Amino acid sequence: MSSSAAGALRAMMAEAGVDDSPDTSAEEATTTTLRRAILKGVLAPGDRLRQEVLAAQLGVSRIPLRDAFRRLEAEGLIQIDGRRGARVASLSTEDVAELYEIRRMLEIHCIRLAIRNLTDEGAATLIAMGEMMDIHAGHERPGGVSRRGFYAELYSWSGRRRMVSLILQLRHELNRYHALKDLPLSVEIHERIRECIATRDADRAVRVMRDHLRASRNELLTVLRREERVRAPHPARQPRSRSAAAR
Repeated sequence: MSSSAAGALRAMMAEAGVDDSPDTSAEEATTTTLRRAILKGVLAPGDRLRQEVLAAQLGVSRIPLRDAFRRLEAEGLIQIDGRRGARVASLSTEDVAELYEIRRMLEIHCIRLAIRNLTDEGAATLIAMGEMMDIHAGHERPGGVSRRGFYAELYSWSGRRRMVSLILQLRHELNRYHALKDLPLSVEIHERIRECIATRDADRAVRVMRDHLRASRNELLTVLRREERVRAPHPARQPRSRSAAAR
């Protein structure tokens, strides 16, 4: 691990203990720190997570670290292999396409139900949250409302608790890649969703979300496929035979 990454981890660990609450447990602080480090790219896709190194950097024992690994594995942020240890999860183009396919099915269904079920009070709360939403992937603006918080509140009105949990996990995993690839997140989508909430237009919300997910998927896939082409080995040029050279 580089010295800059180690320093960033120590700083994040200090923030996790202060920002969340004085009673933050070692497991919670460790989980929060590693999650932030992964989402910000301090720990990059494919990086190996060595328990002994991380425990020393974060100042914790291996017990809260193992608990944090399990929680982050459930969120899709790390992959644990009994023989190879833990690594930051990486996504192929096939993974991204499949995750967006699942998101499309779940989110279109949930947003339709949610807007149909909204009360006046619920709509007012969501509109206020939307106006305070932080456009940054890491929710860095003081006093801002995270996108995760907004969509968790919106989709909760669908009455589909398990679907909402899956949606938030999928959004978490894919948004990390958008941030790492420096792909700007759409501000217009939030404005359009707020308009649909204000007018209770579930059908328009479905169209807006479907178009947004398609555009986001295509944008990320374009970048990943370009990177795959750059990494692909070029076929070695075969030496010509003497007979071919003679011709």
